[in-house]
Amino acid sequence: MNFFTSEEKRILMLLATFLFVGLLARQVRQGSDKADPVQQAARDSALEAFQEGSRRFLATAGTLGAPLDINRADRDALQSLPGIGPVLARKIVAYRSENGSFGSVADLENVSGIGPVLMERWRGRIVASPDSVVREGGAVE
Repeated sequence: MNFFTSEEKRILMLLATFLFVGLLARQVRQGSDKADPVQQAARDSALEAFQEGSRRFLATAGTLGAPLDINRADRDALQSLPGIGPVLARKIVAYRSENGSFGSVADLENVSGIGPVLMERWRGRIVASPDSVVREGGAVE
């Protein structure tokens, strides 16, 4: 039984991460006065490693509200959509390479394995921005 959508779960994970980082930072600051240099170095190293992991998580979770552009997304980005695994992501990229950019979101149904059920799951999560061609004098859409 699912109480939360995948987007709600990601937001909850983001909030939990912020809470944990804050608690960890406070603990490190409070303990820094009492710790010997070896303990302090270990704490600093652990905090630095955790902060790096948090930055990576936030880099992927920072676009929760922004729809995914199917004309510019790579395979990894496409796999962030519900129902897309490596095989379907590869098919989408291959279709785009062979046929050019998608004119609209509905054109995704031309890719083998994508039907109305997946299209409904992705409603509001994807866009098909126009392809821009760079020529002398600037970009032309």
